[in-house]
Amino acid sequence: MVSNAAAGAGYEYHLIWALGMTLAFRFVWVNTSAKYVLVTGESLITGYGRAGKWVPWVFLVAVIMTRCIYMSYAMLLMGDTADMLLPLPFSYSIQIWTCFFTLLGFCMTFWGGYLIVESFCKVLVGIMGGSLIVATFLAKPDPVAVFNGTFSPNLPDAQGLYSAILIIIAMIGIEVGSTANLNYAYFIQEKGWRTVAYLKRQRFDLAVAMATMFFMGALMQIAAGATIHPLGIEPTDSKDLARIFSETLGEIGRVVFALGLWGASFSTFIGGNTGGGLIVRDICRNFIPGLKRSTEGETANQDPIYRASIIFWSFAPLYIVFAEIEPVWFILMASPFLVLSIPLLVVALLKITNDRSLMGDYKNGWFTNVVMVTLVLVTLYLIYLKVLEFYGKFI
Repeated sequence: MVSNAAAGAGYEYHLIWALGMTLAFRFVWVNTSAKYVLVTGESLITGYGRAGKWVPWVFLVAVIMTRCIYMSYAMLLMGDTADMLLPLPFSYSIQIWTCFFTLLGFCMTFWGGYLIVESFCKVLVGIMGGSLIVATFLAKPDPVAVFNGTFSPNLPDAQGLYSAILIIIAMIGIEVGSTANLNYAYFIQEKGWRTVAYLKRQRFDLAVAMATMFFMGALMQIAAGATIHPLGIEPTDSKDLARIFSETLGEIGRVVFALGLWGASFSTFIGGNTGGGLIVRDICRNFIPGLKRSTEGETANQDPIYRASIIFWSFAPLYIVFAEIEPVWFILMASPFLVLSIPLLVVALLKITNDRSLMGDYKNGWFTNVVMVTLVLVTLYLIYLKVLEFYGKFI
């Protein structure tokens, strides 16, 4: 929601195509990961371990670091949006709300497990989707401009606080480049999908998810482009983003938006913690000497490794709420660092999913391989452009 709001605020409808591109990459990547799990019966990290014994160790470090980034800006937004809805009569209202929802999310993930988290997130998605549809309809966008922004890719010149390159890299970092892409392969196992018989169902499930994400992200860009772009507002905090809704719906719009953004941040917090805990548990129980053991017949939330991960990610990043950092700025600045993991993750996945001894007739086709290689090249090119842009500011 944040990266797409910034895209619409700064560049109107010109970056809708970038959202479609990133989600297309994400679908191919995540679908390939899920296929490996369903075909082989192995966990994804076990498969990555086949690409090199050092790879799971790299993932362990990457997951711990990137999850801290995700939790930091989820916490910032949880408190910020809750304060918009119900400000407390204290100077630390945002911090108090952040701590409250952090504790609530911790309880859900520590004791509840995946199924409770999934059910709750469905409600949050409904809140977000409904609010976006209403706001976009009332914003009265230009349909021709929306069509051009969707189907005529271009890279507009830098405007205002955030360059187009930065926003696109942030999108790729959030949607594609994060270790959160590993989560889905673990979530389907938690749902009980463990054999190739679920392959078609899994593809449909993921396709619906990506279509929903595109629909909601595009609506956010359109609503922002039609409301706060003409005003020249550069969003830095939740109150700036709320104007996407308040400009068309008044006070009701502000409340609806705050609920939607709170839902996005809270679902990121509980979903990310759950997926990260499952990944760390798998790495520790299969690859780290002294921690290896079978997890057969044991639910994840019974495992001390899973629980320790939830505790760490729930409370270690809390310092961020006392640092007086603007959440929108932090998200757009931190997200590009997530793309640095893409080359390693993609190359390792290509190696194991093109191995006929593992995948049989389900090994990758040429289309999947081309898309995955293109993702690496696009990522490296955007990083190169950003480095040049950064370097140009100091010469």
